[in-house]
Amino acid sequence: MSESPARGLLRVLAITALTALLAAVALPAKAGEAEVVLLSQGQPAVASSLENSNFPARNAFDGNPETRWSSAFADPQWIRIDLGRRTTVHRVEIDWEVSHSTGFSIQLSDDGETWETHWFGEGDGGRDVFNILGEGRYVQMYSTQRSGTAGNSIWEMRVFGEPEPEPVEAAPDPTDTAEPEPSAEASETTPASPTPSDEPEPEPSRSGPPGSVLYYVVKATADDNVEKLNDIAERFLGDRDRYPEIAELTQGHRQPDGAYLTDPRTLQAGWVLRMPADATGEGLEFGPLPGYEPSASPSSSASAAQSASPEPLAEVADTGPAISPGVWRTIGAVAAAVLVFALLTGLGFWLLRRRKRNEPFDDSLLRTDTSAAWTVDRALRVLIAACERDGLEVPGMTGVFIEGSLMRLRLTNPASPAPEPWTVSDDGQSWSAPLAKLQSGAASEGSTARFSRLINLGMGETGRVLVDFSVARGVVSLDGPTRVRHEVLRRWLGELTGSPWSNDPRVVMIGNGLPQPEQVEHLAGIEQIFPELEVGDGGVLVLSQAPSAAQQDLLAARFANPEFAWVVIVLGSAPSAKWRFTAGDDGWLRSGFLPDVRFDEQTAVRRGGE
Repeated sequence: MSESPARGLLRVLAITALTALLAAVALPAKAGEAEVVLLSQGQPAVASSLENSNFPARNAFDGNPETRWSSAFADPQWIRIDLGRRTTVHRVEIDWEVSHSTGFSIQLSDDGETWETHWFGEGDGGRDVFNILGEGRYVQMYSTQRSGTAGNSIWEMRVFGEPEPEPVEAAPDPTDTAEPEPSAEASETTPASPTPSDEPEPEPSRSGPPGSVLYYVVKATADDNVEKLNDIAERFLGDRDRYPEIAELTQGHRQPDGAYLTDPRTLQAGWVLRMPADATGEGLEFGPLPGYEPSASPSSSASAAQSASPEPLAEVADTGPAISPGVWRTIGAVAAAVLVFALLTGLGFWLLRRRKRNEPFDDSLLRTDTSAAWTVDRALRVLIAACERDGLEVPGMTGVFIEGSLMRLRLTNPASPAPEPWTVSDDGQSWSAPLAKLQSGAASEGSTARFSRLINLGMGETGRVLVDFSVARGVVSLDGPTRVRHEVLRRWLGELTGSPWSNDPRVVMIGNGLPQPEQVEHLAGIEQIFPELEVGDGGVLVLSQAPSAAQQDLLAARFANPEFAWVVIVLGSAPSAKWRFTAGDDGWLRSGFLPDVRFDEQTAVRRGGE
């Protein structure tokens, strides 16, 4: 993705001004404070996804302001750095590109699996500086909301902390020849141990499988309301003003009903709150954090919507985490920097985004170029490698669903067991695995052609939806207004011919009123292609109208052979179609057997040949 000269100039001016201003107003460290150094540059980095291979995670930590990481065009996303050792982190800085996160957190971890949130809130792009104090080996930015339809994009992310201490060997003291005898007087006056409390606070068992945490399940009250977060903080932490700690630990965790905690004032009965380690009291539990578990089959039903304008909670609305004096001293400097950044970049970025929105619709055949495809391709290769390792057959699948931090495979037939890191649903019809483990697992270098008809349809209520068109074993119809169905067809063809697992199929279009991309063949009648519709590598056949009864019989005979690998798409209504899709002007693609998806947020695309 190239950058325009105007856009590059705006960014360079903004970064230069910010750097100069922050350097001018930076406050000197107090005497006695620990030395703080840059820890992250050049360290190993990974991310939830990439827009494409030109924007890897390491670009955000290479010290080069001209390179960047860019994610898939979906939520949520994350990027993390391995500092190589556990250390104390004092500050995290992020230089955002135009496409930034508007809701995210900064998290630390010792093992890369269990994360502790040290900051979360809303973002407005530009440069962010987070003065935190925590310990960990891994540092992560976890985004739950993007600024627009593009992904998250970071020029540089810097982590500052304490350097590795140099080993110091203490010289022996020649005068120290014997251990001093303890003072009898001190022994008589110092109690051996404090007197235990008569009524200790009840605590849950702290034993459980790896990844276990302390949590509490929100309950309904006697008056049919729901418990308040500050009341829960007072009961288990002894301080109602510590409710933000619970919110920070819980945000980003998908609840059993599929929703997220986004407003501390709006809890739901049955939601799970992750609690600080020092919480005590009856009702706490310890174990793997319960959450959203997708059903065995795709469902178009959405979780209950939260109120857009909840009633204010008096006890919570006017309270918040205490801000240290050191942080207050830097607010003036940061505010001034933000003002300069806004003046330099606000108008320019607004104009760039407006120009992008007003670009005319291009009805040519486009190829996909997104990290969604990269993420799925990596997961499929990890799946193949895991099955080969355990001596299992790679299962056939109807669809792939990316739901939060998980990937779920809907299988054509039940299969059990599943290789690590995959887990099997109760009915054996679905396999699920964490995306983080699929990214880091061993991947096969072999062919993924068996998935060559897997298409990314778009974003549903619970995440991204992909479906394998080869499973239809019949005609697929695409109805709706002409312009809209042409746009959806354009995206489908881009997926079928441009995804990493595509086998570059032959594409043939028959009839009038179809898009006319140069990369495909155009024939006047279906009879011209029938002799070539044989078993082999297959291809994609697009018809401008439903086939006649005789033509349908010929196609049905071809599809009866499981080795027949053609996909047949009809633009318009086709009563005999096995799968029927309808695209709407509202950007939604509906089928009746899959979740409704937003096709206009499906992928980022580029013109073929560019």
